[in-house]
Amino acid sequence: MTDWYFSLLKHPRLVLVGCLVLCVVVVSGISNFSFDASADTLVVEGDPSLARYNEMASIFGGDDFIVLTYTSDDVISDVALDEIEALQQQLSDLPGVKSTYSILDAPLIESPPIPLEHIAEGYRTLRDRTVDRDLARKELTNSPLASDYLIARDGKSTAISATLKRNEMLEVLREAKDEARARGQGIDETQDAYLSHRSDYLAKRDALIRSLRAIRDNYPGDATIFISGVPMIAADMLSYVRSDLQNFSVLVLALIITLLTFFFRKARWVAIPIFICITTVGVTMGLLGIMRTPVTIVSSNFISLLSIISISFSIHLVVRYRELLSKGDMNHEEMVIETMRSKFAPCLYTALTTLLAFGSMLGSSILPIEDFGWMMCLGIVVALIATYLLFPTVLLIIGSTTPSKTIEKPVALTDWFAYLSVHRTRLVLAISTIVALPAIYGTTLISFDNRFIDYFQEDTDIHQGMSYIDERLGGTLPLDVYLRFEKYDVGDAEFDDFDDFDDGFEDEFPERYWYTPDKIETLRNLQQALESRPEVGKVVSLASMEQMARRFNDGEALTGLEITYVLGELPADVRRFLIEPYGSPSDGWMRINARIMESRTDFSKQELIDSITAFAREEMDLDDDRFIVTGMVVLFNDMLKQLADSQARTFGYVIVAVFIMFSVLLRSFSLALIALIPNVLAATLIIAFMGYTGIPLDMMTVTIAAICIGIGVDDAIHYLHRFREEIDLKATTREAVITSHHTIGHAMYFTTMTIMGGFSILALSNFIPTIYFGLLTALAMALALVANMTLMPALLMTFARPRP
Repeated sequence: MTDWYFSLLKHPRLVLVGCLVLCVVVVSGISNFSFDASADTLVVEGDPSLARYNEMASIFGGDDFIVLTYTSDDVISDVALDEIEALQQQLSDLPGVKSTYSILDAPLIESPPIPLEHIAEGYRTLRDRTVDRDLARKELTNSPLASDYLIARDGKSTAISATLKRNEMLEVLREAKDEARARGQGIDETQDAYLSHRSDYLAKRDALIRSLRAIRDNYPGDATIFISGVPMIAADMLSYVRSDLQNFSVLVLALIITLLTFFFRKARWVAIPIFICITTVGVTMGLLGIMRTPVTIVSSNFISLLSIISISFSIHLVVRYRELLSKGDMNHEEMVIETMRSKFAPCLYTALTTLLAFGSMLGSSILPIEDFGWMMCLGIVVALIATYLLFPTVLLIIGSTTPSKTIEKPVALTDWFAYLSVHRTRLVLAISTIVALPAIYGTTLISFDNRFIDYFQEDTDIHQGMSYIDERLGGTLPLDVYLRFEKYDVGDAEFDDFDDFDDGFEDEFPERYWYTPDKIETLRNLQQALESRPEVGKVVSLASMEQMARRFNDGEALTGLEITYVLGELPADVRRFLIEPYGSPSDGWMRINARIMESRTDFSKQELIDSITAFAREEMDLDDDRFIVTGMVVLFNDMLKQLADSQARTFGYVIVAVFIMFSVLLRSFSLALIALIPNVLAATLIIAFMGYTGIPLDMMTVTIAAICIGIGVDDAIHYLHRFREEIDLKATTREAVITSHHTIGHAMYFTTMTIMGGFSILALSNFIPTIYFGLLTALAMALALVANMTLMPALLMTFARPRP
């Protein structure tokens, strides 16, 4: 270490005051620290599917809709219709809601039957309470458009759909921001405007979600009400994460304090690490707030991880100081200086290797994962600096202490590990080899198929709402298939045959001539293929409307003239809900909207998308530019595919980078390999465990392997650094292993127990990915400890050159 650092420590009070002043300034940025609950965090930035999705959303609207369900004995009774009308009006009055639609708005053309020539002025809706209810119930529950969509087939459940307003300015700013990002620019004025506008948009969206819940919670009637939709799913996901962060932060802190007290039996060895930990987290959050970087579902656990990394730095320093104190041959200042000097290299290299592990995420095309990577990199740098400034200054200020006895149990455990490594070396190597073989195979079983519904406990509102809608109202998650035809042009010869059809009249809907039987039949073929899939619920398109119109045509398909006539007779408000969401003549696109029932059966999103694509190509002979499969299902699946690619790239990158780092630190390729093998085995075991137990990799657990190696190698570095010190002191390999277990082994044990305890608390969450993340991280750290204290010493005993 350089002389300026030790010169700085000669003025501990001045350094401490300076640090505190700087911290206060930076921590003020926490006021801008925020959470991002938008559905954008569930997709891959730059994904071509996202560009196509946005293009179609600009024409037909996106997935920004909320579904409110209403269930009673008879949803067409006077009481039910009055309550539905009141609920729909409350939804319509909310800021941010563009339009609403319910069974009250569905045109009734068979209650009683209306001749097509009178449909414009003769149709009625349930807003007219004189409508024959039995006929209306029969019509709606059997309608190709309304059944399993607006109303359940048993007539006891209905849905109110609320379409949310799109923020056009945000879309413009997003495109400008993406262009700036592609050019490699930092946060310029455009990006800053985007962040500001987005923050305002998310605040309004949060307020809208709260208002929706308030409408449900304050409903005074006896009906059962659920709310769902993609915006609700995204909001609930982050709501649970935000709640976990607030609730578990205190619990984790309390547990760490308890463990440190149990391990070290001195107030200072509890207070100093906790003070450094709080400072590290506060400064990092302040910096993120200053940079206007929101926390997403992926990065929500960065505070827990950062706390553990900060605590681990402090624990190694505490153990080293206590070791020097027990020898009694140095004064207090000398012990502090020697502690910081002797631990600087291993602490620096553990920080660098952990930086490499999390830095591997910077190459991800999934923006939340990329952000998580650099958040952790920033936090690790802050943790190292804070530890090396605050630990010695506080310790120098409060003065020396007397030695205290540490608990005996970890000594017994490390002794046992040492015994296995030294006296049962071949057994350890044999067991490790035997375990490695099924572990490697287990990694091939890992699944990336995720279901939103599996993210939530069965007793949560969002899980119950999604299950209910899946079972009774046709599914929750939207999947859209778009078919491209020639664009409508009023001058096209194709439509000249209809010129005399309305001579002398002003045509309010001339685009109706674009809708032809061949287009409808093409829609129908693809729609039927979708409906044959067990995971697909309600499917609606213009083919559904044509199917309903056949009831007035003796069940026969409509001719071109009949389609044109029917469309011409539809009132503008009916076209707005029944025609415009499914066809855009000016753009040449027709839309098939399907709902996916996640709760109905296990299925592969990729296999579903592939089957639709194959049917369009092979059975319908459509070129790729003639159809688009998109929607949140597709975008989320693309993110899962990126997770799979990212996992493979990250794992390989981390292994190579850590090997290089070990080689530089240890100045030995053989020792670098010895240090790497146990941690790779531990990471492989945790992935294999997920494969064998069917736990899929998701947005949180995808980082487990990198965390396992990144934090696991920290122990390896500290162990090998102490091992090399003992070897340099002329110890034999056996003596070096035993001494390392009795010294640095204690710190490794304390650190691992603290990490495991902290992450195990996450098992109390209501959010399933958080539970998996916490328990799997704890298990990964336990495996890393065992591997580093048994397999690594066994490898050293076998391959390290002994000293006489």
